[in-house]
Amino acid sequence: MKLLIVCNDRWNPGARMPFSVIMEDIFAERVVQHLKNDYQHLCNGCDKDCDHCRDKYPVLFPVDFKDDIAGVIMLPAEMPYYVDDPGDYFPEKLPEHDVVIAIHIHEDLLLSLPQRSKDAGGKLFIVPSEDPAWLSQWIRGRLKKICDNLGLETSFPKPFCTMTAGPDQPLLAEFMKQFRIGKPDITIKVQDGKIIDSQVITSAPCGCTYLVCRNLIGKDVDENLNVDVTAKYWHSYPCVASMDVDRELGDTPLHKGGYMHYECVADAVAEVAPGIIVKKDRVQITGKK
Repeated sequence: MKLLIVCNDRWNPGARMPFSVIMEDIFAERVVQHLKNDYQHLCNGCDKDCDHCRDKYPVLFPVDFKDDIAGVIMLPAEMPYYVDDPGDYFPEKLPEHDVVIAIHIHEDLLLSLPQRSKDAGGKLFIVPSEDPAWLSQWIRGRLKKICDNLGLETSFPKPFCTMTAGPDQPLLAEFMKQFRIGKPDITIKVQDGKIIDSQVITSAPCGCTYLVCRNLIGKDVDENLNVDVTAKYWHSYPCVASMDVDRELGDTPLHKGGYMHYECVADAVAEVAPGIIVKKDRVQITGKK
């Protein structure tokens, strides 16, 4: 399964053209760096204490997916408010691929992308939203119809780390199994009430789950595990999802990203210590190490 990522280049501040919008976002960089295992520029949460946790996991699951990425198309960060001809911004033919991830691209370009993807072999179309402003409900509905008519499977996770595959999404399930991104999933081992090992099965697409997972090791397993550990290291990464309240979520995308990590830690504890119920609601940082 080959992946094509379409996102925006960095914006160089300066004089802007009239009636323009800025589409730059560092989230796309994090997704690309995570999939390429470029953690030297991605994760510095452990600083000098880094033990290269990401390099330990290829025995179980691959972490470096450079060979599975068909290409990364970088669009200009500054775009006209309305785009008359999306073809001015795309190559004449996209690289052959199975899956497209379109991250915060101009909606006029986004609507033209499914057909271009289909022509290049695309079968699955993923459009995450880390901010309520990235994709309007109307455009999402229209995009879904376009993809349905083309026979493309779709996913519109909000935020990206909530992505799961339903029974009618076999390609998405295959994608998540291969690339190990979506809703976080981890395993832990416990001995004498302490976590002695933790491993990532599925990471948040930004790579945050590795920092959380690594820092669970050596911690006491009790109901405050999320309060004392997960909340601290998830914030330390840090999550770059929006703090604007999303009407559909009834909360902010950033908070939703936190809930996904609290749930995965609580679920991992339940697998090995079913008598302990880890708090996963209204979790706040305590500062405890």
